[in-house]
Amino acid sequence: MLTWRKLPLTLAFAVLVALAFGVSCRGFFTKPKLTAVGITPANPTITDIAPNNIKQFSAVGTFDDGNSGSTPVTWSSAPPTVATIDSNGRATAAGVGSATITATSTILPTISGTTTLTVVPGNVTSIAVSPSHVDTQTNATFHLLAKDQSGNDISASVTWTFTVHGTSTVESGMTEGTPDTQGQIFTVGTLTPTPAPVNLDAVATLTVNGTTVTSNTVTVNVT
Repeated sequence: MLTWRKLPLTLAFAVLVALAFGVSCRGFFTKPKLTAVGITPANPTITDIAPNNIKQFSAVGTFDDGNSGSTPVTWSSAPPTVATIDSNGRATAAGVGSATITATSTILPTISGTTTLTVVPGNVTSIAVSPSHVDTQTNATFHLLAKDQSGNDISASVTWTFTVHGTSTVESGMTEGTPDTQGQIFTVGTLTPTPAPVNLDAVATLTVNGTTVTSNTVTVNVT
């Protein structure tokens, strides 16, 4: 009879031990900690006019257990004169240029991610670059001005390429500076692969929605 009386107590004790063990085990499975925030897509380009003036961004969190997934963030864009962004990560072009898109974790505000959104003119059908000829030398600076068919300065929006005259060899020794009212400024560095003196062909291109518009060719004579 004594054994049967002890059985309920034994069962109750076993249940308490199991519960305590379960609680302690749960302590080993802590919630993964956020370590980084990424933004997709990375470094996209949109236009300043509809219908291609909007880009939807998503934030992806990386955690200390090696996994990744969605994570709550707040969105911002700088400068807002180039692009604005709403609380859902939907960016809208406001002007031509580059904007830094930032996603900041609402769980750990010290963690954020950034990407660059480039806004280019959406209605460019032709590009004219001036002057038609430049004489310069190593370590000197010069300007090239690119305008669209309406006469708008798009020097900061185009891609500039310098090739050795008469070839397809790209010259990498030109450094782009900050554009001003005279256009895009360039500094002649150490020319590679062709050292000075050399004649280079400079062109400006702009690709919008898979269509590339190419400018006239400018001769750059480096002595």
